[in-house]
Formats: sequence, C-alpha cells, structure tokens
Amino acid sequence: MDIQRLLEDNDKVYKYIGIKLLEQKEGYVKLQIPYKEELCRRGGVLNGGIIMTAMDFAGGLATLTVNDGIDQVTQELKTNFLEPMYKGPFTVEANIIRKGRTAVVVEIKFKDNEGKIGAIGLGTWYIIRDRLITTK
Repeated sequence: MDIQRLLEDNDKVYKYIGIKLLEQKEGYVKLQIPYKEELCRRGGVLNGGIIMTAMDFAGGLATLTVNDGIDQVTQELKTNFLEPMYKGPFTVEANIIRKGRTAVVVEIKFKDNEGKIGAIGLGTWYIIRDRLITTK
C-alpha cells in the first residue's frame, strides 16, 4: 500500500502542509515537512500548531505499523517546544515505546535541517477493535 499517495489523496491537512513520508517500518516512522511561509507565525518561525499536527501524523503512522485492530485515534499528545523552528526542511521521527492491547505509546521528535530538536512529544494512540471512525 502506498501510504504517501493514500494520505495525499484523502487527507487535506497532510497535503496542505506538504508532508512527505521518508521511512516507515514496524514501530518507526520518519516524515519531512517543508519550510513554507504560510505555515509560519510572525518572524518566519514555524507555527506550533503545525509542529504538533506533524507530530500527530508521525505518531499515528508509527502506530499504524503495529495496529492489529480496525482503526485508531489519538488519545493524548503532550508536546514540549524547545527551540523555534525556521531552518527547513524539518524531520519528524516517531518511535513506539510500548504497544498494549488498546494503547500504543509513542515518542516523537521534531528537528530542523541541522538536527536541532525543536519539539519533543509523548503520545498515546487508542486501537479501535469494534468500529470504524466515520462521519457517514
């Protein structure tokens, strides 16, 4: 399955941000985020909401590699912002720390093009086993 194509075709936020899936293997994902003015706050610094959104995608895609249910949702995502991010392209790496029956805990790091960590997060994704999340 081509996850990059699937997300670009079906997720408007993923496409708008311009996220690229660089690497995905069991328990791990690496994404790239471009530097674009429309993603920045004043001063040319990447908006914190964009950083968290990219981290949410990374954690979710890492969880997808071990999801043995039928769907998943972000249950919690805590982010610490460490440095302003303005040297793109940026990378986001997510590593699964623990997989349980219904909860997957993921550590996520957001870095600039020099490898400086701008944000670090810890999130939990809930594995759904009995229904798909849908609006229809």
